[in-house]
Amino acid sequence: MSPVKFLLVDDLEENLLSLGALLQRDGLILVKARSADQALELLLEHDFALALIDVQMPGMNGFELAELMRGNERTRRIPIIFVTAGSADGQRRFHGYEAGAVDFIQKPIETDILRSKAEVFFQLYRQWQQIAAQRDEIKLQARALEEAGRRKDESLISLTHDISLQKNARAQQDVLLKEINHRIKNLFSVTAGLIALSAQSATTVEELAMDLRSRLLALSRAHDLTLPDLSSGGTAKAATSVRALLSAILAPHEDEQASRIAISGSDAPLSGNALTSLALLLHELTTNAAKYGALCFPDGRLIIAIEATQELFRLKWEESGSTPMAEVASREGFGTVLEKAALNGLGGHISRHWRNNGLSLFLEIPLANLAT
Repeated sequence: MSPVKFLLVDDLEENLLSLGALLQRDGLILVKARSADQALELLLEHDFALALIDVQMPGMNGFELAELMRGNERTRRIPIIFVTAGSADGQRRFHGYEAGAVDFIQKPIETDILRSKAEVFFQLYRQWQQIAAQRDEIKLQARALEEAGRRKDESLISLTHDISLQKNARAQQDVLLKEINHRIKNLFSVTAGLIALSAQSATTVEELAMDLRSRLLALSRAHDLTLPDLSSGGTAKAATSVRALLSAILAPHEDEQASRIAISGSDAPLSGNALTSLALLLHELTTNAAKYGALCFPDGRLIIAIEATQELFRLKWEESGSTPMAEVASREGFGTVLEKAALNGLGGHISRHWRNNGLSLFLEIPLANLAT
């Protein structure tokens, strides 16, 4: 702890030397002033545990100095003991206490009384220093606890975030596995349909094999076009157009002798995540047409009209030559989940109408969403 300081104020040097000799002890610094003005300057520079002030001084006396000390926030709590050689009548004492004194010592000074009283204020100041040190230590501990609490909260938040990421990763893996399973099942169904379609027009085994090979190669090219670019974090960065995507997805279902798929209208650019979402949606529509709709019947036809305005992309999907079953329209499988997810990613809307000879479908997507 820092030393304790007493302020001694007297206009006579011998009185200051005498007080200093009586009060000197370890851990105590005695700061001396020869006038009230000098004392005021010292009071602004130091923290004092006690001020011993002579009452009768030229210029500003001890009472006036005490009143100034009581009027200042920095010095108002410093204990004051007046040291006087004058009379000790009651009125004079009352004036001193009113000015802020805690005691009077009459000259000639009784050594033991002065030391005893000074010791009280020395110990009080030491106790105050200890309390202040404990307070500062408690503040440091409180800040350390706050910091530990903050770090704990950050760790908990980080742990919760990691757990959420793991849960999301597991959920994404589940969806991905379901999608892969769904695509594989669809691939088998489409392959079976392609075999049946090729067999209808083939007259020899070689012709069947050649026709089927060309259809499977077209299916492979469509699959390559719809794959995301895994080198950039799984997002589709390649750019194409809606018409090119439609042609690639529908090519395996075309008949070389007599085309039964017609695509007309204006085109629209396609890139970013929209490519993957629209590919999923069109692939699902094509697969359903090949499994249940127009593309699974020899005389079935599919007419697609596309239109791109300043704000909207529209696609009209017309199937004919099929006999759709009621349960197909209300089927709620994973394909429906994929369709909803794709529409949500595109911000699009789809409406269906089942006619007697096939499906009529209308798709609307904000044009700006096809390049995001």
